[in-house]
Amino acid sequence: MNFQQAKIEAERCLQCFDAPCTAACPTHIDVPKFISMIRTNNIIGAAEVVKTSNALANTCGKICPEEVFCQSVCTRGKQDSPIQIREMHLFATQHERERGFSATREFPKSNERIAVVGAGPAGLGCAFELAKLGYHVDVYDSRKPGGVPRNSIPSFRLAARELEADTRFLGRFFRLKKQSVDSDGLERIRKSHEATFLAVGLGRDRTLGLSGEKLKGVVPVLKFLERVKAGPSGMKVGKKVVVVGGGNVSLDAAATAKRLGAESVVVIYRRSEKEMRVWKGELDEARKQGVEIRFLTNPVSIMGKDKVAGVRCRRTRLSRQKDRSGRPLPVEIKGSDFVIEADLVVVAVGQTIDARWLDGFDRKEGGYIRVGEDFQTSVPGVFAGGDMIAGEGTIVQSVAHGKHAARAIHEFLSAK
Repeated sequence: MNFQQAKIEAERCLQCFDAPCTAACPTHIDVPKFISMIRTNNIIGAAEVVKTSNALANTCGKICPEEVFCQSVCTRGKQDSPIQIREMHLFATQHERERGFSATREFPKSNERIAVVGAGPAGLGCAFELAKLGYHVDVYDSRKPGGVPRNSIPSFRLAARELEADTRFLGRFFRLKKQSVDSDGLERIRKSHEATFLAVGLGRDRTLGLSGEKLKGVVPVLKFLERVKAGPSGMKVGKKVVVVGGGNVSLDAAATAKRLGAESVVVIYRRSEKEMRVWKGELDEARKQGVEIRFLTNPVSIMGKDKVAGVRCRRTRLSRQKDRSGRPLPVEIKGSDFVIEADLVVVAVGQTIDARWLDGFDRKEGGYIRVGEDFQTSVPGVFAGGDMIAGEGTIVQSVAHGKHAARAIHEFLSAK
C-alpha cells in the first residue's frame, strides 16, 4: 500500500465510537486514532500509536490474520467492504522504519529488576511493557530475539527486514543475556529478580506414532521450516512431498516445499475443509502455489526401506461424535487404503513444550503450563504466557499475553 492508497482507505473509516476493531485486536491498538493520523498526513504519529500497543508492530502488520481479528468486525463491512486495517498498519510502521525510529519519551525509573525467559513474541511484548512501567528487564534466550517469526515463519510470508525493525527498536529497552536456562538457572534467575516471566513457547514436534516414521526423509515440521529459514540449501525436498496435518503450519510447509521446487505437494488431513483450523488467506495462497489438499484422508503407515517412498492412507468419514473442540471425530473406512508416493514427508500435527526443566509447575491437559487470570503460575512470583500456556496461537495473541502479564507483574509487585 502506498501513501495515496492509504489516504483513500483512511477516508473510508467511519471513526466509530467504542470501535469494535480496537476491541477485537488482542493488543487493543487504537485503530480509529492511527487511521485519523494517516488522514491528516501524520504517518509517524500513526506508527507511534500502533507501536505503543503492539511491540511487534512491523511483524504483525505483515502476518497478523486480520480476517480473524480487527477487519472481521469492521463496521464499514456492513456497508460495502471492511477497512484494510492491517495494510494501513503496515504502511505506517514501514514508513517509520524507512525514516528511522521516532524519539522515545523517557520512561519512569525503578530499581526493581525483572527477568523474561524467552525472546519470542510473548517475551518481547512483556519486556517492552515492563520497560514502559519503569522496570529494568533482563531477557534470557540462547538465540537471537524473535522466536517463531525469526526461526520458522517462511521468508515469503515475513521478510527479515520486518522482524529486524521490531527487534532493533525493542533492543534499547532491555538487556539481552544470550544463554540457555535450565532448572538450576531458573532458580538463580528467580533469586536475583523481583519477578520472572516465562515465554519459552513449545518447540517439540508431536509424532504420528506410525510405523516408518523413523525413515530417512520423514521430517518434523519445525525442523523442516528452521532448516529452510537457515538457508534453502539446507533442505532438499525432492519431487514429491507429502505434508501431514491441517493447520497453518502445515500450509506454510507445503507452500515452502513448492517454492523449493517440488513438483507435487500433497497435504493430507483427516477431516473436511470446514474443520481445518487455518486462515483463509493462507489456504488460498497454498492453492495458488499448486498445493493439493486431500481431505478425509488419514495416514496409516509410512512406506520405504532405508528411505521414505510413500504414505499409505485410508479414507475417513465424519461421525456424529465430537472431540473436546466440538469438531466431529473422523472414522476410518475399511478397504479404502491407497498410497501417495513421496520423497519427503513433513509431519505437522502440532507441538508440545520442549523445556523439561519446567517439571515443577502445575500443568493443564496437553502439558501446557497452568496460570491464573493474572498469568501467575503455581510458583509464586513466576508468570507465564504465549503458546506454553495456551497452545499454538497467533503472534499477536502471544504479544498480548506478554503485555497483560507485564501489567499483572506490576500489580503483584505494587501490592508487596
